[in-house]
Amino acid sequence: MKKALIGTSALIAVGLLTAQGASAADRISLGLSGNYRVLGGIVNQDDGTGESVAGARDHGIGTDGKINFSGSTTLDNGIEVGVRVELEAQGIADTIDEHYIWIENTDVWGRIEMGDRDGADNKMNVLAPFVFGSAIVGVQTIQLVSAPGAAGASSFGSTNTAAVPIVVPGLSGDSTKITYYTPRFSGVQLGISYTPESTENLGSGFGTPVAALENTNGDLSEILEIGGNWNGSLGGASVRASATYASADAEEAAGANRNDRDEWTGGISVSMNGWSFGGQYQNGETGGGAASTTTQRDDIEMRFGLTYATGAWKLGAEYASREVEVSATGEDEVTVWGLGASRNLGAGISAGIGVHMWDWDDDLSAAASENDATEFFFVTEISF
Repeated sequence: MKKALIGTSALIAVGLLTAQGASAADRISLGLSGNYRVLGGIVNQDDGTGESVAGARDHGIGTDGKINFSGSTTLDNGIEVGVRVELEAQGIADTIDEHYIWIENTDVWGRIEMGDRDGADNKMNVLAPFVFGSAIVGVQTIQLVSAPGAAGASSFGSTNTAAVPIVVPGLSGDSTKITYYTPRFSGVQLGISYTPESTENLGSGFGTPVAALENTNGDLSEILEIGGNWNGSLGGASVRASATYASADAEEAAGANRNDRDEWTGGISVSMNGWSFGGQYQNGETGGGAASTTTQRDDIEMRFGLTYATGAWKLGAEYASREVEVSATGEDEVTVWGLGASRNLGAGISAGIGVHMWDWDDDLSAAASENDATEFFFVTEISF
């Protein structure tokens, strides 16, 4: 299937080269879009001697932003060709985020993407509703509290492996890949991605032999990601549902452990009369590969969200949890409850406030890997 995906893309490329009258009317011009968000707040968490965040500051301010450069043109034969490059506004290590090209004929054969972008399982996944944009409330860009064990989230023992509940599929992340999406028929669309190596900018400048990246301890490779979703209506409600699957082989050098990975997800969202409700479930299994000395373990995550929009206001609540099977002694767990409200202040401008209540439990009840915390925050976002 992996070779078939690459072969299909090659055939489409040949078709583009040989198609009669395939010239574009106009050269591609890049447009500009993006967003910038500022987060601030106060945290009340266990920070005494021996606690995981002893002596930590109880307040903070953070930023998150992205600038997108994208453009496309339509060839005379109806095929659209485009490019997109995303720039991280914060100037962090990953300054250039996603960057890829696409070739599509939506009504005939679908869409091909090639470059550094999340895979089909991530893009086809249906998420529960959010109060603040499309970031998980209390996780990633909206998080002030320090998660115990976050720096060692993949380790075993007393470090809490359930640092945060992500509940979003994507074994390959933005690693270099090829993805194919079918046209949407009767509300159903399918997608499949293949990533040779879990490395961004693979073969950058065509000067890095991709085979040289094989057998890197801890890396995942030959990642296959499949996703499908359905958009439709039931009665007066708008409904979206999805299911995804991904698998990856773990690389190893001589004498190293090998831990393959499989992931299944499901999601649904229902909206009607200003109300939206949805849920996500994800089950990941790690271990069991050739030469593995690590016990197979499950990583179960779920999230539920409820929002109500009225006029310029959006109100909502959510719950998320994660359980990671550590060993025969038990599981590491984290739960988070959230309440939030946001108001649209104008075209692309919004502001909101919220509260999150966190609880981390370690399998060995180690004080340095457990915590309870409450965070009060404000968010201001500008989209352009």
